[in-house]
Amino acid sequence: MVRGGTVVQVSVPAVGHTAGPARSAHRDRLVEAMIGLVAERGYAAVTVADVVASARVSKRTFYQHFADREDCFLAAYVAAAEGPLTRIAEAVAPAVEADPGAPAPDLAAEVDAGTRAYLEALAQQPELTRTLLTEISGLGHRGWRVRREVLNRFADQLSALVALGAARWAAGGGDEVPGLVGVRGLPRPTAVALVGGLDELVLDAVEDGRGHRLGELAPAVTGLVLAVLDRAARPDV
Repeated sequence: MVRGGTVVQVSVPAVGHTAGPARSAHRDRLVEAMIGLVAERGYAAVTVADVVASARVSKRTFYQHFADREDCFLAAYVAAAEGPLTRIAEAVAPAVEADPGAPAPDLAAEVDAGTRAYLEALAQQPELTRTLLTEISGLGHRGWRVRREVLNRFADQLSALVALGAARWAAGGGDEVPGLVGVRGLPRPTAVALVGGLDELVLDAVEDGRGHRLGELAPAVTGLVLAVLDRAARPDV
C-alpha cells in the first residue's frame, strides 16, 4: 500500500535459500536471467545452464541460492509481481495522499487508473505474463502456494488502498461519493475473489493472443470493482 509516497509491500516468504535483505546481487541476476529467458523461450525450454550463462555466474553459485530450476522460476514469478504492484500504488498515490482538506477525487477515475496501471504493466511483456500464469499451475503444490502468496499480496494491497481511499474520500466529502459511503475496506475474501477473477481474465486474454491489448479489459474490471464497492457500502441491501 502507499504511505508518504512509499510503496509498503506485504511480506511474502522468499523462495530459494536466501531471503529478505540478505539476497545477493548474484541471486538477483539469476532471477532476472530466468525472467528474461522465460519471456523469450518459455519455461520448458529453459535449463539451469541457460540461466547461469545468461546471469554470468557458475552453477555452484546457482545452487547456493536455489534448490533447482523450479525454485528459481518460482522466485522469478514472485519478482515479476513487483512491477504491477508498484505501478498500481503509483497510479493511485496522488488521490490517496492528497491533503485532507482537498476535494474528494472521482472514485471511478481512481479505480480505473489503478486497473489500467496493472494491466499496462502486464501488457508490456505479454509472453512473460502468459508463461508465468500458465506454467505456475503446472508446478504442483509449490506452484499453487507461491501463486496464492502473490495473489494475496494483490488482495492485501487492494483492500489497504480501499481503506485509505475511503478515509480520504470521506474527509473530502464522502456524502458526495456514494460508492464509498460506509466502506472502510474490503473483506479479505472479497478482495481475493476480485484479484483471482482478474487473474483469470488476464490469462484468458493472453491465451487468446490479446496480451498486448490487456488495457481493453479495464472498463469491465473497473465496473466490477465499483459494483463490489457499492455492495460493500450497503451490506443490508
